Amino acid sequence: MALALLAASCVNDDSDLDALLAAGGKSQPDEETVVPVEIEWDESELAEDADVPVTDPTDPAYNDYEENGTWSYTVYVAYDGDDVQVTGNTSRVTVTHDGAHVTIVSTRTNINYVLSGQSDNGSFKIYSDHKFKLTLNGLTLTNPNGAAINNQGGKSLYLVRADGTTNALADGTTYADVADEDQKGTFFSEGQIIVSGHGKLNVMATGRHGLVSDDYIRVRPGSRISISATSGHGIKVNDGLWIDGGVLNVTTSAAGAKGIKSDAPIAVSGGRTTIITTGGVAITPATTTLPADTSACAAIKCDSAITVTAGALLLKSTGEGGKGINTNTDLTISGGKVTVVTTGIKGNASPKGIRSDGTTTITGGYVYSYSAAASPLDAAGGLVLATGYATYETLARRVIVSYE
Repeated sequence: MALALLAASCVNDDSDLDALLAAGGKSQPDEETVVPVEIEWDESELAEDADVPVTDPTDPAYNDYEENGTWSYTVYVAYDGDDVQVTGNTSRVTVTHDGAHVTIVSTRTNINYVLSGQSDNGSFKIYSDHKFKLTLNGLTLTNPNGAAINNQGGKSLYLVRADGTTNALADGTTYADVADEDQKGTFFSEGQIIVSGHGKLNVMATGRHGLVSDDYIRVRPGSRISISATSGHGIKVNDGLWIDGGVLNVTTSAAGAKGIKSDAPIAVSGGRTTIITTGGVAITPATTTLPADTSACAAIKCDSAITVTAGALLLKSTGEGGKGINTNTDLTISGGKVTVVTTGIKGNASPKGIRSDGTTTITGGYVYSYSAAASPLDAAGGLVLATGYATYETLARRVIVSYE
């Protein structure tokens, strides 16, 4: 009976649990029942984060494994303050640089670019007709006037962080735009970004977004990525995001910013992803041709479907109207652990824990959603639970579903 009431009433705003409350639910969870969500690097829970190579050419992920490619040539780019040295198989590319700002044009295949060293006034920009491998081997790179790494080619970019290395990328607060070219964030790619390797990557975004692909992004097991964005989204993708494993930490602080913003489906099948947003509501005034627009923060905002089969999502939004998960279509959780905490007030936007415009289906795993001021679970298209759950608990501001 409780399930039917919840599914039928989730189309409402803050009254979606009124029927359950009238049946005897508590008006507010105790303080100690709110699960904390904090950024951490503890990897003790990731012992099974194994990156098993895909060797079957018919597997949809086959081409997303750089091990299945051939990288016969290597170009080394070593940054040193305001200077840079480019060595290796340079006859296969055209290289120009202005100080430590490097531009490479390539029409050749099978090239691995290895970036190392440090510069607080440098960048790496590449035009390539073919997929390529980009290895970060102890790189610290800041471009005060734009993207630190800018891939203008539409093919796959295999981003590998060399084992045992820590790499850091940062942009500037303003961008020197180039006509007919995008550079939407600290690390920008027109093509796919496939992340692998066991080194660490820290991305600081102060001018635009953090990690951006105008295609899709796949995060493979073993990846260790930390993104901090103060002006835009942490991760922005057009054609989808696959999180297969690894540790992904994202913080955003700008008004209306999303930890992850995807126009296409998101699939989580492993690893631990922690996202914390602290910004408020972004309000765009109406014009003579467009109505006013109000946009609140969200840990994950997807214009398509979200699927979680394994791994952990730890999501927290503290600003006004902030949401944990916000999807325009269906949300399906069949395994893994999803923890959502929203603590913002309801003002110009309503701070939902989990918001789905389609059907929310939970058939496995563990789901905890808490919202201090509005709905912990708003399933506009209905809520579907499989039988066999160990815990199904609803309070005024909290929902728990566990199959563990």
